[in-house]
Amino acid sequence: MTGLKTIHLDDLELIEIGQEGTDMDVSASFPFSSAFPASTGVELEGGHTVVYFELEPGKELGTHEDSPEEIVVCLTGEGIEAWAGDAEGTIGAGDLLVIPPMAPHGFRNTGDETARCLGFFSDSTVVGEFEEVVQPIGSRIVKA
Repeated sequence: MTGLKTIHLDDLELIEIGQEGTDMDVSASFPFSSAFPASTGVELEGGHTVVYFELEPGKELGTHEDSPEEIVVCLTGEGIEAWAGDAEGTIGAGDLLVIPPMAPHGFRNTGDETARCLGFFSDSTVVGEFEEVVQPIGSRIVKA
């Protein structure tokens, strides 16, 4: 039997990810992943990956595609525009949404407070591809 694998969200080392000339500016960490630079290196049994991200008012997580399905839980914030494929809507604290694999999707915080979200991927390997190069990674491809 294995011990509990716990991480407190306030203890995460977040990386600022952005794109030059856009409003993309997101702070993120993959607390349960072995490949992302800010990862704690804690792997989940059963093949899952977890991302935590924060969006300040007026900022966005630009359009990208992820290889597996993702379930996103909005922890805090209101007026967060979300899009996936041809669908779009607004989410806030307490809302859940499902993003199909390889569906172009993103988020923009149009509210007045920091949006905080958790994403749960259905695979231990996540490959995300953005429309433009993201910094500080220096690539359109993000692997977690």
